Amino acid sequence: MCGRYHQAAPPEQLGREYDLDIRDNFPPRYNIAPTQPISVIRMHAGKRGYALMRWGLIPSWAKSERLAHFLAKPCINARAEGVTEKPAFRHAFRRRRCLVPATGFYEWKTEGGGRQPYCIQKQDDELFSFAGLWETGLDRDGGEIDTVAIVTTAAGVDNRPLHDREPVVIQRDAYALWLETAERDADVLQSLLIAPRPGFWRPFPVSKAVNNVKNDGPELVAPL
Repeated sequence: MCGRYHQAAPPEQLGREYDLDIRDNFPPRYNIAPTQPISVIRMHAGKRGYALMRWGLIPSWAKSERLAHFLAKPCINARAEGVTEKPAFRHAFRRRRCLVPATGFYEWKTEGGGRQPYCIQKQDDELFSFAGLWETGLDRDGGEIDTVAIVTTAAGVDNRPLHDREPVVIQRDAYALWLETAERDADVLQSLLIAPRPGFWRPFPVSKAVNNVKNDGPELVAPL
């Protein structure tokens, strides 16, 4: 799964990665949690664009009691195995896919009677992109809000000792495929929803300070 991650790449690096002119002067964030605003790259009016969305997908059809349910428990992850069938995700998978920039994410492992957090980054520590699905839902005041979920799949070799799930990464050469594939052809994207090759990730233990979402700084990703 993916319930906490970090994104420390500056706007100019994101611009180069996604071939965009990004003007937002956002700071690096080392402890991003559900319901917070996050950066995404999506198609808008036929062009690739940058946007902020709330992490935790709320389906567009959620009203009254169902809306209360999704507001209390938004879908922060979408299992790859069900994105074509589950009502919360199937329309987004076909029509509203996005990329979620990240520089790493966190997972926890039970060790010595406690839970040890691990930071998981690429072997080269470079920026990468989670597969995301987005929808425009309703907030608590009845206003529209763009919301997003991160797609997960069965964990690969690198992360299996920590968890049985991991977020899907869209490789750079597949950005256009993921973002631009037409609704009628979306089934071809299933082949992207797998764990990366062995050796892609570098997990390492970090401070338990990351357990508190109020903590946010580069010290959270320092290896123990």
